Amino acid sequence: MELHFYFLHDARDKWWNSRLPTIEDGDFRRIALRRYRIAGEPFVPALPLRLRPDRYDAVIKNLNGRLMLPSLYGAARVRGVPFVLWTGMWFHPQTTFHRLSRPVTEALYRDVPAIVVYGEHVKRVLLEVPGVDSEKIFVAGQAVDASRFDGVQPAGNGRPVVLFIGQFEERKGIDDLLAAFDRVAHPDAELRLIGNGSLEQHIRQRVNGHSRVTIVGHVPQDGLPAELAQATCLVLPSVTTRETNEPWGLVVNEAMHSGVPVIATDAVGAAAGGLVRDGHNGYVVPERNPERLGDAIRRLLADPESAVRMGRQARVDAAEFNYDRMADAFQGAVEYAVQHGWS
Repeated sequence: MELHFYFLHDARDKWWNSRLPTIEDGDFRRIALRRYRIAGEPFVPALPLRLRPDRYDAVIKNLNGRLMLPSLYGAARVRGVPFVLWTGMWFHPQTTFHRLSRPVTEALYRDVPAIVVYGEHVKRVLLEVPGVDSEKIFVAGQAVDASRFDGVQPAGNGRPVVLFIGQFEERKGIDDLLAAFDRVAHPDAELRLIGNGSLEQHIRQRVNGHSRVTIVGHVPQDGLPAELAQATCLVLPSVTTRETNEPWGLVVNEAMHSGVPVIATDAVGAAAGGLVRDGHNGYVVPERNPERLGDAIRRLLADPESAVRMGRQARVDAAEFNYDRMADAFQGAVEYAVQHGWS
């Protein structure tokens, strides 16, 4: 398939990161479309005009964008260009805006010709919406570039290291992780917090003087394999807020490709979607429960052989979540949308 990519956001957006592609001369042809911001939302008015059936057989758009999503959906609907919706949402936010827009979102699920979802957990939620056909939903398990972690060899019987990688934001549940780690009596265990965000000062104040907690700060992507090589386990203690939950958590894939077992809450998409399996390649605990989270950490630290075994299994399981599988899902969704069109 010939693909054209339109990136609607820029470096001011909080989710901008180094995973976005580097555009080299000769690899891509830049198309200059003027971008505006309206109430903080990006809007590219020329883009809907480009969605013509003589130019594109289908269009893929993710669920976000309060202006771009309806404008692109409307243009595709009017011009008869099949529309593929890509979504990882398995919890509908509870803000006033999202409560009011829920019927519109559910109508979108019913109307679009095809949907690609992050995992089976998202598909299950969509099928609870009346009128959504299961045949048009294609599951593309989230994946990362596994080759970056092929050479990682976990430290094994060295100093136990509990690792967190992510944004320092409420939805990541770092306060719960700190409370859980306080329950871990292992005198040599270290908790390493990698990332930054709006709660950084709060977290620094909370761990001030704590000899077993290290705030590493931001680490670029090429530095993560070395950090994971020192980890006994990765913990992703995400929680559900009014605005969001964890759609997936790609750091889980990165850790598992490195042979590191994962402890995740049930608010993490990678756990709900079947990548992290309790007692198999890590542990899954209830969200907002520091006691259960601490118990899981203690179990792994107290049984290094079990941690190594789970890490080996994690590497095997993560291999099933790859780019080929994702590409197959997108190809299947596009072909289905083109074949069936708008109802």
